[in-house]
Amino acid sequence: MVPTTQSHVPAGRPLWSLLEDAFVVEGTEHLTVHGRWGAIEIADTSPLVREALHRMTLGPVALENISVLHENFVRWKNGSGPCLVWRKLKHTLDQLGGCLVPSLGLNDGAGPILSVMAVTGDAVFTLPHILADEAVTMRPGTEIERLNGDQALACPGSQYQVILHSAPATEIAKSLLAGETTIAQVAEALQVEQSLVADVVAYLAGAQLVVPARC
Repeated sequence: MVPTTQSHVPAGRPLWSLLEDAFVVEGTEHLTVHGRWGAIEIADTSPLVREALHRMTLGPVALENISVLHENFVRWKNGSGPCLVWRKLKHTLDQLGGCLVPSLGLNDGAGPILSVMAVTGDAVFTLPHILADEAVTMRPGTEIERLNGDQALACPGSQYQVILHSAPATEIAKSLLAGETTIAQVAEALQVEQSLVADVVAYLAGAQLVVPARC
């Protein structure tokens, strides 16, 4: 497995949504997220969680735009202080399993360049930190397929598939499919920012599609 002792903090914009067929039922004592794998009860019924889930039903959203969360989120991104509110929300999001769709956007405010879609209900997404000179490769059997008009990375036995929405993610994925490489090498070959490659690689590793080149 890719080391997970340190989490990757994206330089780009983390975006979040629920699967298109998921919906939220609000109660006074708990919230229930209904999805293709059943119902998930959320004990935290705070206004923040309610607002986050509501926004996530509308498509990939930047949760830092929620006013009560913004300062905490900035601290988390910058590593500049306590961010307990964000971490508490992230813990709640982790309970959503395969209903949660993490996406990655650029800082231009446009839509996602990739989205991570679970194919099992018990999938829990993490963002492992991978060093720029650490040799990685795609998991054996990973291929680019067509999915609802988009290109998608998929691998038999994986808990996830990754939708490649636009060129930066697609070109980085193709470089990784070509064989053993590093974040630094891909960035140099494609003439793109190393931080962008690091973000894409972290999301693909979190989706269990990028693995260490030497296990």
